This record gives sequence, structure tokens and C-alpha cells, in this order.
Amino acid sequence: MESSMSVIPKQRGSLVQSYISTLFQFDEVEVRGPDAVQFISNFTTADIQGLQKDEGCDGFFCDARGRILEMAVLVRNDDGLRIRVARGHGHGLAAHIDRYHIREDLTISQSQEELHSVLMSGSQIKIWLKEYFDISLPAKRYQQLQARDRDNPFSTRLTSVKLMPVDWVSSEGFLIIVPGDRKDVLQSSLLAAGLQNSADEMIAYLRLQQGWPSANDIPEKTLPQEVGLNDRTISFKKGCYLGQETVARLDAFGHVNRRLVVLAVKQGESLIVGDNVASNNKVVSQVTSVGSLGKHEATLVMAIIPLKSMQQEANLTVGGKSANVVSTVLLETLMT
Repeated sequence: MESSMSVIPKQRGSLVQSYISTLFQFDEVEVRGPDAVQFISNFTTADIQGLQKDEGCDGFFCDARGRILEMAVLVRNDDGLRIRVARGHGHGLAAHIDRYHIREDLTISQSQEELHSVLMSGSQIKIWLKEYFDISLPAKRYQQLQARDRDNPFSTRLTSVKLMPVDWVSSEGFLIIVPGDRKDVLQSSLLAAGLQNSADEMIAYLRLQQGWPSANDIPEKTLPQEVGLNDRTISFKKGCYLGQETVARLDAFGHVNRRLVVLAVKQGESLIVGDNVASNNKVVSQVTSVGSLGKHEATLVMAIIPLKSMQQEANLTVGGKSANVVSTVLLETLMT
């Protein structure tokens, strides 16, 4: 099936400067004990068996029908795993996996200490980070980087500040995670360095430019392959896990009928989450994310839409305005 695609509008010069954002907040579920890694491997699409201490990866948790319950970052620690999911989703994930916990030697708990995250990128940010972290050596995505000094101002007696490379809004981003009661200390340090929060609309635009979904972009009954991040979220070689039958069947014999995509809409600065996406005047989906740089640039939106709606002859509109599917950094090429 042919599809009509265009290239995402280029960033304006101001966007290549440093930026920070507090839009990415998480709950943490900790699974600890001798059986922790094998137990969680039975519930996630990711291959976590080979993770070394402080290494991480993306993965989905699915129900028995193979539909996504949560998208998570899974990080290996000394005696198990730390699982990060969108803020407000930790309790549900902990309850889901605890339902299957019978005799395994492990504990499942949601972190009682609220954490605060700041996503950051750019040359000025690197100068600030070098005061506290060794970022001179190459690090893998999600690798947990420790602060140089254990007595740094962002850690508490029980919880240390963490830093990890992320590519959700750029290829050279970092996420710093501090205990909640160090939130103001972190903010003051950033302000003292002349670094202020970037506009939410710009960060959303950069995220969509990368093709990175938030939890809100993955509606109920979504299948892992429909998200389009197969290479980094799904292992087709690992052993059994909850929902694997559906995932494996799609990989071997079938194809998905819809995909999560990014669309560019000219003069779309008034668009909001929930606006209709239509193909040839027939509503096929709703917008789940919007990113805008203002009226002089095309607005980017994310939605999960049927593949047949992206055929070359299809007339796509968002909120009644003409739209084009665009190529992103992370989302795979549209299935043909």
C-alpha cells in the first residue's frame, strides 16, 4: 500500500539551543529479589535478561490478548529492576504484576517517595551537568549515571540523584531524576545557570518531531506493533510472556491495520487534543498530542489511524484542516 508522506518542517534556529522541561514525570515500581528479572521477563515484550547493572530499555506490558497496558522504561539494579511508567500509572502496573506473584522470591513495591524529573538538552545544559556528572564518556540510552559527589545538593540520605541519556525530544537529551524534596534545589540551580523551562508547546513539537509517544498517545486495546517502535520495545526471540501469542502471530502471519503516526497541519495552531482526524471526510481517529511553534510553522499532531486512511489518494484532515503524514526519527517507516 502506498502512502503519502512528507518531511517534518525543519527546526528554527532557536530550537537548537538548550532547553529544559518538566513534562516527563514518572512513577517507579521496584521489583527486587533473586527471581525478579525472570519474573518480569514473563510480562514484558522487552528482552531484559541481558541487561547489566544500571542499563535500561523500553518495553510494553500487555494483557493476555496482547494489548498494551503500559509502556515502560526498565532499568536493572543491584537486586532486580526499577520500572518507570507515566505518573499515576505505577499503582496499576504494580497491581497487575502482583496478581501473578505466587511463590517467586521477590518483592513488588511502588516507590513511596515522589520523584521529580527534568528533561534537558543542549550545549549550555552540558556545561551545567559537567559540574555534577561525568558525561565525557559515551553512555547507552537509559544508562544510569551517578553523581560524582555523593554529597551533591540533589540527593537525600535514602535516594541519590540519577541521570540517564534519553532521545525523546532530541538525540542528545538527558533526564535527571531527583527526590521530590530536592525539586526546588534543582530548579534554583538551573535558574542560577540561566536555564529556564521551555514552553510546553515547543517540547511537545520536538517530541512529535522525534516520533516519541506519551502514555496518552496509546489508547486502550492498542497492540505493540501498532505503536511502530518494534526495534526498541519488542523482542521476537525471547521466551514466553503474557500477550506474546498475539504479538508473535502478527509478526509471523499478519500485519496491523492501524498505526500511530505524526501528521503536519498548516495553520493548525488552534488544534487541541481530541480533534477529529478524517480521511476523505470520514472520521477515523482523534488527536492525542499537539505540538506547535506558532502560526508561522506547521503544527504537529499524533494519532493512531487506519493504514488504509494513509493511501496516496486519501485526503487527510485534522480538525477540518489539510494534513500530511510525516516521517519521524523514531517511528518506523509506514508498513506497506
